[in-house]
Amino acid sequence: PVHLERLDITDMTDWCTIESDPGVFTELVEQMGVKGVQFEEVYSLDSGSMQALGEVHGLIFLFKWQQDLAQQDDRPTASGYEDHLFFAKQVITNACATQAILSVLLNSEKVELGEELSNFKGFTKEFDSETKGLAISNSDLVRTAHNSFAPPDPFMSDNKRVATKDDDLYHFIAYVPVAGKLYELDGLKPGPVLLGELPQGADWLEAVAPAIQARIERYSQSEIRFNLMAITASRADELRKQIASLAEGEAALAERRQQLAVEEQKLARWKAENVRRKHNYLPFLINLLKVLAEKQQLVPLIDAAKERQKQRAAAGGGAK
Repeated sequence: PVHLERLDITDMTDWCTIESDPGVFTELVEQMGVKGVQFEEVYSLDSGSMQALGEVHGLIFLFKWQQDLAQQDDRPTASGYEDHLFFAKQVITNACATQAILSVLLNSEKVELGEELSNFKGFTKEFDSETKGLAISNSDLVRTAHNSFAPPDPFMSDNKRVATKDDDLYHFIAYVPVAGKLYELDGLKPGPVLLGELPQGADWLEAVAPAIQARIERYSQSEIRFNLMAITASRADELRKQIASLAEGEAALAERRQQLAVEEQKLARWKAENVRRKHNYLPFLINLLKVLAEKQQLVPLIDAAKERQKQRAAAGGGAK
């Protein structure tokens, strides 16, 4: 299913709504200059599924935000984290996915951020969480990358509206291991939530699974739409390294090459899907309708579609 982040819709001309999709997010961070990472959807919290992801820098979790449940969350927020953890308050609308992604990237020592994002991290190091959030909102790099996925909508109204109780509101949070501690980072909270200490050599993915499961169970009676994604090291890069280390004739070489081919096909498919997401099909559709009308084919097609609809409705009524 397609999940859209719609935490607020008061300023869509500044920050657009984007899909929660691994291909979208992978290209999004590439446009920020990040190298060597990709996003993968996580379908199970069991140890085997988590280990199959390879090196995981962090997790982002999408859920339907409900005010009453959010207010019931009385867990204390951490203090004394500023010297080792990047945490920013969310002060911009429609950007909670991008902010959750940054919460992972800017807290990982293993991610190649690129020059601009590295400079941003250094520049904001001494800022408080509110000012960090404002810095994100004023970053041309982040906003341009984010808004590059704005769906072409020639019918979008200039009138702005505030989300109502009838709107489905979705929110992203991040889970990251930093300096021997496991944190939940939610830009709507006043600070990070410390989930626990990570002993030397501990698997943080095993440690975080109960926290994610507990959050799902809190919402499970009224909501089943969740989405969990891992920000991982690039699989294609890792496979290329493994191939380079193997000699011709080794049994594993053919398998690694096949795995790389599959991975490259997936990345190419993601890029093609992103091109389609950004493309405005309206001129094509208008011209198609004009051509059909000129050839006297438009009205017969409409009439035929109406007749099929009547037949389906009649068949459905008979089945009752």
